[in-house]
Amino acid sequence: MATPSRRPKIQEKSTQQVWLRLCDPFIRTDGNLICPIIKAESSIRVLYTLQEKDLKSILHEVFRETGMKTQEMKLYKSPSDIDLQDNLLIRCVSPDVINEEKLNHFRERLRFHLSNNTTVRNISVDRVHSSEDLIPQPMVSEPDFQIHKLELCYKTLSKTQPDSEETDGKSFIRDSIKKVLDEFKEKRTKIAILSQNGKGKSFFLNLLFLLTIDNEKEYWNNNRKLKLPKDITGDPTIEQLGETINQLPDVVKDFLKTYENTQEKFKAVLGPICYELKYAGPPAADQSKRLFSSLPHYFKYGARIEAEPYILPEKDLQNSYESTTKCIIHLRYGTCYQIKVDYFSSEDLKQQLYELVSLSKNDTANEDVEIGLNKKIRDKAYECLLNRFAILTNCNIADIKKVLQKYKKYSDIVLCREVEQFAGRSELYFGSGKNSSEDRLALKAILKGLTSPQNSDSKKSNWKYKLTAVKEIVVYIPSKFLYGGKEILEMPGTDDSDALALDFINKALNMVDGVFVLNEFSLKIAETEVKDILVNSDFMKKWKKYPGRYPLMFLAYPEKNANFQFKKGEREKIEIMENTEMEKRSTDLKEFCKLIEMRSLPRNMESAIFTSYILPVLHTSIHAQKEAPHEVIHEHNAFLKKTGINKLISHLDAFICSSRKTDFMRVQDTLTTKETNGLLAEHARALIQLHKIREAKAIRESTVFRQYDQYLYNLKNNLELVYSRKLDGQIAHTLAKMAQESLGMWDLHEGSITTLGVFNPYFSGNHPTYKVKISRIILRNIEDLKREIFAFLEMKITELLKVFKKNVTDLFTQELNSVLEIRGYKSIDSRIFVTQSIQDVISNAQQWYVGRQMKPITEYTVEKYLKQSKKVILKKHILIPAYTQTDLNYAKQLVRENIYNAVMDLMKEMKKHLLKLHRTRWDSFCSHLNSKNNIPKLWQVLLSELKKSCNSANTQPSPQDDLSKYRY
Repeated sequence: MATPSRRPKIQEKSTQQVWLRLCDPFIRTDGNLICPIIKAESSIRVLYTLQEKDLKSILHEVFRETGMKTQEMKLYKSPSDIDLQDNLLIRCVSPDVINEEKLNHFRERLRFHLSNNTTVRNISVDRVHSSEDLIPQPMVSEPDFQIHKLELCYKTLSKTQPDSEETDGKSFIRDSIKKVLDEFKEKRTKIAILSQNGKGKSFFLNLLFLLTIDNEKEYWNNNRKLKLPKDITGDPTIEQLGETINQLPDVVKDFLKTYENTQEKFKAVLGPICYELKYAGPPAADQSKRLFSSLPHYFKYGARIEAEPYILPEKDLQNSYESTTKCIIHLRYGTCYQIKVDYFSSEDLKQQLYELVSLSKNDTANEDVEIGLNKKIRDKAYECLLNRFAILTNCNIADIKKVLQKYKKYSDIVLCREVEQFAGRSELYFGSGKNSSEDRLALKAILKGLTSPQNSDSKKSNWKYKLTAVKEIVVYIPSKFLYGGKEILEMPGTDDSDALALDFINKALNMVDGVFVLNEFSLKIAETEVKDILVNSDFMKKWKKYPGRYPLMFLAYPEKNANFQFKKGEREKIEIMENTEMEKRSTDLKEFCKLIEMRSLPRNMESAIFTSYILPVLHTSIHAQKEAPHEVIHEHNAFLKKTGINKLISHLDAFICSSRKTDFMRVQDTLTTKETNGLLAEHARALIQLHKIREAKAIRESTVFRQYDQYLYNLKNNLELVYSRKLDGQIAHTLAKMAQESLGMWDLHEGSITTLGVFNPYFSGNHPTYKVKISRIILRNIEDLKREIFAFLEMKITELLKVFKKNVTDLFTQELNSVLEIRGYKSIDSRIFVTQSIQDVISNAQQWYVGRQMKPITEYTVEKYLKQSKKVILKKHILIPAYTQTDLNYAKQLVRENIYNAVMDLMKEMKKHLLKLHRTRWDSFCSHLNSKNNIPKLWQVLLSELKKSCNSANTQPSPQDDLSKYRY
C-alpha cells in the first residue's frame, strides 16, 4: 500500500520589503554633454521638500495600482567628504514577492503620475541595499529654488476662490507675492567679464553654455505656449495685448516694456523690426556635431580639442589679431534663442566720425600733452575711425583727408544710404522654439556677422555697415547657467582697443553688479590696462563703499599652459595645483591692496573677493564622457571639485540670494498669521451684523471710501509737490556753490585743452583719448548733492506716508467706534484692533512705494539719475555748442559762459526722472491698497479680521496656514 502523501503545510503570507532611491537623473544637453544643473521645478528632491503631501498622495495612488506601499521616506545626506546631493530614500512593502517586473511596474506608474500631476518629468528609481548607497545628482540653483517657492505660494493662493470678503481680504498676500516674483524675474544680476583680448572670454562662456543648454526635448517643451508676433490676431494696441505679452518671446517682451507709447498698434511697431531666425541647413548642423565630438578626448587621452564656437564668435589662428567683441554683448536666459541688435543713431555716428577732423591735424601740441596710454589710444582711434568712416560714408580711404577739410561741424557729414536706413533702430530676431539646433545655428550666424569682419557673408549684403554701426547686442539663450537671474556682459578686450571700445567697457563697469577679472595666472602679472580700467571704474567706487553688495572675482584661466592641462589618471597633479590656490589668493589680495593704495584689506573687503583657478575645458570634457552620467560624475568627482566651475556657480548663486534676502523675509512676514487684539468677539459680531444690512453698509462705506480716496489724492499731490518744487528750493544754494567750483576747475584746466575732440558729445565729457575730462571739471563731485537730495526725499516721503497711515487709521477707528456706539457699546475704542489689522498691508504698500528690486527710491537710484542728468546738461550746454565750433578759443569762451546755466539746469533734468519714478512707484503703491473693484484692501482686511474675531473658536485654516511649508 502506498504511503499517503503528506498534507502540505499552509504558509502564512510574508511581507516583502525593499528600499528604493528616488533621484534626479543627469540629463544630457543639446551637445550630448552631462548637464550639472537641474531646474527646481523639475526636481524630485524639491518636490519632496516643498510638496511632501502631494508626493505622498501620488505614492499612495501608485500603491493602489501596484500593491507596493510606502512606509517610510527620508532625505539621506552623505556623511563623507564626497560632495553629493541628498538622496531621497523610500521603504516599500508588499504582500507579494518584489521582483524586477514589479519594480518596473512601480517605476512606470510613478513616472506617469509625476508627469501628469507635477512639473517633474524625469526621475531615476533604483533598488538599494544600504542607506550609504548614494549617487550624485545635479545641483539646484539657490535663486531658482527660492523663486520656485514663491511661485508655489502664488499658485496655491490663486486656487482660493474669491467667494467671500474674507478671501478678498487675503488677496494682498497673493498680490504681494506676484509683485515680488515679477521684480525678481525682471531684475537681473549683471556680471561683466574684464580681460585683454585673446584671454579666452568667449571660449570660456561658450563652454559654460554648451554644458548647461537645454536639450531638444526640454527646448520644445519650454516653448509649447510661445506665441510669435505673427500669431497675434486682429490689430490691437500694445496696451490691449494685456497678459498675451507674457507669451511672446523674451526679446519682444523686454522691448515692449521700455516702449513708452502703449497706445500705438502692436503690428505697426513690431512689424518692421521683427525677424524669424533662418536655419542655415543640414550641412551646418552636421559640421557642428562633428566638431563637438573631440571634447571627450581632452580628459581621456590628453588630446587637443577642435570644437567650433557654440554661440559667441571666437578668434581663430588665421585672424588672431582681430578683436571679435566689438561692443557689449548682454547674455540673458530665454526659453528660445533670440537676439536684439541696437544701432547707433545718425547723430551718434556723425559725432564719432567728426573726431577725425581734429585727429587728422596731428597737432604737435597734442603730442606733448597726450603721452603713454592716451597717445596709444589716440593712434588706435585714428586707425579705426578711418576704416569706419570709409564704410559708413562709402568714401575711399585715400580721399578721406581731403574730404575732411570741407567739414565745419559734425552735422556736415553725410552717411551712406544703406546706413541711414537702419541707424538708430533696433532689430529683434527669434527662433520658432521648435528645434534647438536650427535656432542656435541661425542665431550664431547673425552674431558672427555682427562681430567678425572676416565673415564671408558680410561682403554679400549690408552686414559690413551693420557691423560698423552696431551699438549693443542682447542675446537670449536657454542655458541653465543663466537661469535664475544672471546676466553676463561680454566686453571688448582692454588692449588694442580704440576710444569707442574703451567707452563701451567704462559704461559696462558703471552698470554691473559684479566683475570677473579674467587672467592666465594671477592678478599680479595681469596687464596694466586691465588693472587701470578696473581701479578707475565706477564699479570700484561702489565696491569700496559696499563690498558685500558687489562681488569681485579674480579668475585664473591657465589651461593654455601645458602644466595646467589634466587628463584621466593625473589626480596627484591636479591636487598639487589645488594646494597652490591659497598662495595664489594671498598674492592676488596683496596686489589688489597696492592697486587701491591700502596697506591691508579689512575683513569685509577680503571676504567680498572671490579668487579661484578655473579649468572649464577639463570640466566640460569630463561631462562629455560617454558612460552613464552618474557614474562619470561619481568616478571623476575629485577632478570636478578642483576645476573651480561648480564653486564659481555656487558663489554667484549665494550672492544673488544674499542680495534678495530682505525681500524673501518680507514675504515670510506677509505669510505669517498675526493675532489681533483690542476687541472682544461680541464687539466684532455687533460690527459685522450692522454691515450685513445692505442699506446701512452702502451708506456708511461710501462715506468712508470717499474720505479714504481724498487722503490718497492728497498724498499723491503732496509727493509730486516734493519732487517738482520743494526739492528745488532745498538744493538751490548747493547748486550755486557747485557752479562756482566748476568755474574754478575750468580756470585750472582750460589751458590743457588743445583740441576740439575733447568736447565730442558722444562720450558725454569723458573721452578716453584725452587726459582732460570735461565731466571731471564740471559737476565733478556729486556725492554731497546725492546725499542731500536723498536725505530730503527720504525725510519728506516718510513724513507724508506716516500722515497718510495716521489719517486712514483714524478714519477706520472713527467708523468702528461709531458703529459700536450705534449697537449699544459706548466708550469702546477700536484703535488697537484697527492698527494691528491693517499694519501689514499698509506697511507692505509703503515699502512698495519706496521700491524693492526694480527702480527703488534709494541713494543708488538718485546717483544714477544725477549722472544721467549730468550727461544731458553737459551735452546741451557745453559739449555740443563747443564741438560745433571751428575755432578752439571761441569754443572755450562758450564753455565758460555756459557753465553756470548748465549746473543750475541740472535739477530740471533730475525732476523728469524723479517724477517718472514717482509715477511708477505710485502705481505699485495703489495696487497694494486698492482691489480691482476699487474697494480699499485695508477695509477688506479689517472686515476679514472682524470675522475671525467673531468665530475665534471655530476658525478655519487660513491660506497662510496652508502655505506654512513654503516659509523661508
